[in-house]
Amino acid sequence: MISKTPLRIRVRRMDYDMSGLRRYWYNDNAWITHFLNALSTTFPDGERFFIHSVRNFEQQIRDPELQAQIRAFIGQEANHGKEHEAFNQALIDQHGLPLESKLKFMKNALAWAKKRWSPREQLAMTAGFEHFTAILANLLLERKDAIADIAGVYSDMFLWHAVEETEHKAVAFDLYQAVDGDYWLRVKSMALATFFFMLVTLRMQYSLLKHDNQLGNWRDALGFAKFMLVKPGFLTRIIPQYLDYYRPGFHPWQHDNRHLIDPHIAALAAHELHAVKAA
Repeated sequence: MISKTPLRIRVRRMDYDMSGLRRYWYNDNAWITHFLNALSTTFPDGERFFIHSVRNFEQQIRDPELQAQIRAFIGQEANHGKEHEAFNQALIDQHGLPLESKLKFMKNALAWAKKRWSPREQLAMTAGFEHFTAILANLLLERKDAIADIAGVYSDMFLWHAVEETEHKAVAFDLYQAVDGDYWLRVKSMALATFFFMLVTLRMQYSLLKHDNQLGNWRDALGFAKFMLVKPGFLTRIIPQYLDYYRPGFHPWQHDNRHLIDPHIAALAAHELHAVKAA
């Protein structure tokens, strides 16, 4: 059974064009779009928190393979933060969404977390959040209809993010196991990560819907319920993999889904080459 990362983790510089963003870019549905906008709002400072928590222990690792994976993890997460910062700024500039207060909230909340939680607790939380993003990435890669409903270049951006979340899905977990490995801290941190993830995302979604006067849009609300529960099942389809994290012998690559990213590697390489030449 796989118990380590079985593939190369590539750091890609993408630089997506954020112009011409549709207001409701996910299937013209305000509720789904603002749920995903809320997720994007958490990413830039969230990625920085993950990098910080990993760097706290980077020097303790002597395994050269894990050292290389940690460096690649940091590079990928830094690029994710940069692209989602540009995406969030496009939402502000093009559609006047009130994201500044939400971005400030995330920055302050994670600064508080760095003071409140010990380095080992921060790393355990990061391992939990990384599992969350990995199983959501798996859903986007597995369910082509989920990506097909994203308008324009943003489908490419979310697909790239999903590929890289899959590539590095075990790095924070492997680091945690190497420097600590306490099972109860791992599962407690996952439960906390789940609570904060849902609370913050749904709170921000509510605020964005209220700003757009879309809280009473029941057609889109029903579409959001279908999105979460039925097709693509953004919530229900991840439950088995989510619960697997609480198993004592769990490892992220026991769910080996590398076949889902193989078809996208060449397209990502071509986009990166174009971005580098254009820079």
